[in-house]
Amino acid sequence: MTYDTKLDLKKILNAAKTILLIDWPDSSLPRTLRSAGFSVFCYSPNHYSEVDVVSDYPHDVNQKNIFPPRNKDEGYLVFRPVENSPGSVDIVNIYRPEKEHAEIITKHVLPLGAKVLWLHPPLTSATTRSLAKEHGLIFIEAYNIAEAVMH
Repeated sequence: MTYDTKLDLKKILNAAKTILLIDWPDSSLPRTLRSAGFSVFCYSPNHYSEVDVVSDYPHDVNQKNIFPPRNKDEGYLVFRPVENSPGSVDIVNIYRPEKEHAEIITKHVLPLGAKVLWLHPPLTSATTRSLAKEHGLIFIEAYNIAEAVMH
């Protein structure tokens, strides 16, 4: 099922609490989602991390996992490694090539109980849409999740 209206997107986002990002175009995406009140997790090869925004520079995290504020009103964006998977998530947002989508669905979307599979623009995929339908997932493409959260 593809959602094409902003109202439907708002309903989906209002029902969600936890989002897993499988890659992202830049640090504004996890920052925006975390600032909007979502619990945000990310997956990098072989591990998950949890997104946090803190006012003071964190000294307990690897420097490569810290992104400075863009302005004085924002905090530091921090990716804190977690030992295990997040347990469950509501939405998985993907910014990876189509050839990886089937494996992402098998390794992350289904085991984490996600109900929504969201492809980050400019990604679109008829194949992934079919896979989502086959697994009973809500499928969204052509909408930036950060923009949908802000409107």
